[in-house]
Amino acid sequence: MRDIMLYVIAQFILLAVIAWPLASLKISIVGLLLILLSVFIAFSALMANRPSNFNVRPHPKETGTLVVHGPYKFIRHPMYSSLFFGGLGILFCQFSYWKLIAWLLLVVVLVLKSRFEEKALCAHYAGYRVYQKSNKAFIPWIW
Repeated sequence: MRDIMLYVIAQFILLAVIAWPLASLKISIVGLLLILLSVFIAFSALMANRPSNFNVRPHPKETGTLVVHGPYKFIRHPMYSSLFFGGLGILFCQFSYWKLIAWLLLVVVLVLKSRFEEKALCAHYAGYRVYQKSNKAFIPWIW
C-alpha cells in the first residue's frame, strides 16, 4: 500500500514541476491542441466515471462499478492519457529540459501505477480481464 501511495505522490509532484509556472506559457498551436485534447479526455472520463466512482489511488472503490463507456470504451486509463497529453502540451508551450525529464518520469510513474491498478481491477471485477484484452491502455489502437 505504501509503494502505491509513493506513485500517487510522485505523480502530483511531477505534474507540479511540469505546470510551474503557467504564467509564462508561450502560444503554440500544437501545445494548445494537446492541452484541449487533455481537457476533453479528462472531462469525458469524469462524466462517464462519475466522481463517486473515481479514485486517485489505484484501487477500485468497494461500491464502485466497472465503467466501459465514454472514453473507457476506447482506452482503459483515460485520466492517465489526459495527463500525458496535457503535460506534453505544456512542454510545447513552455519547453525546458527539467520539464521534459519530469514529463518522461510522469509517463513511467503512470505506467507503473496502472499496473498496480490493473491487478486490483482484475481482482475486483470479474469482467475486467476481457475488457483489458479488448482495449489499449492509454492510446486507442496504439498503446
